[in-house]
Amino acid sequence: MPLSSFTIRDSENRKQSVEILHEDAHLLAVNKPPGLAVIPDHWDPEIPNLQALLEQKYEKLSGETGKPVKTVWVAHRIDADTSGVVLFARSAEMHRELNLLFEDGQVRKTYLAVTRGRPPAAEGAIELPLQPHPTRPQFMQVHKQGKPSLTHYRVAETFKHYALLEISPQTGRTHQIRVHLKEIRCPLAIDPLYGSGRPIDLSLFKRDYVKKDPFEENRPLISRLTLHAWRLQFRDPFAGEERTFEAPPPKDFTALLKALRRWDAA
Repeated sequence: MPLSSFTIRDSENRKQSVEILHEDAHLLAVNKPPGLAVIPDHWDPEIPNLQALLEQKYEKLSGETGKPVKTVWVAHRIDADTSGVVLFARSAEMHRELNLLFEDGQVRKTYLAVTRGRPPAAEGAIELPLQPHPTRPQFMQVHKQGKPSLTHYRVAETFKHYALLEISPQTGRTHQIRVHLKEIRCPLAIDPLYGSGRPIDLSLFKRDYVKKDPFEENRPLISRLTLHAWRLQFRDPFAGEERTFEAPPPKDFTALLKALRRWDAA
């Protein structure tokens, strides 16, 4: 259960809930909703982002200058359209420690992914080097001169033409999960960059589906990346104990799974 939550509007002006999963003097764990960037946009810093919202929430003014004092540090990032657990440091000391943990691969990350198609085996590893594409900005590609990249996966459920995977990236390259899944011909069910960007609605599961109002717009079950940052595990350098933070998937992700299960049972 979250400790607390607050409501924001994302980049498309939709109401979203940001849940605080853990908070202490050094560490903050947040369940980020989809559609919200972790850090300010390079081209438009006014677009809502989680870092700015948390800085506002935990704002503290200096007793000497009256100016804001830094109270939140970004420890890592996930894509704006990916939901789930994100860690922030509440002190400069913790920020340094978390950076080291992530760099050394000491933070165990588990994602949930709904894919189009199934992997070649029930579980396995994808080890393919990645680098930025030379002519397509924000696009990553497999290349022999890229950085070593390793992703473990396990099939949790299978459906007609789709699958639910548990993904554990061992390295933290940009778009690593998305590119690796594409390379084994099992892309995310929705991924505008590396697969199909088409939203998923009820017409996919019901051949005879007819809207009650023919003039009403289709309401998709989900229209963003079918990827959720489910769990983070690491040893807290200040508390000296193992930490496990889990974020339940949001409504759009669970609605998709519910529809897939019904479709599979039909």
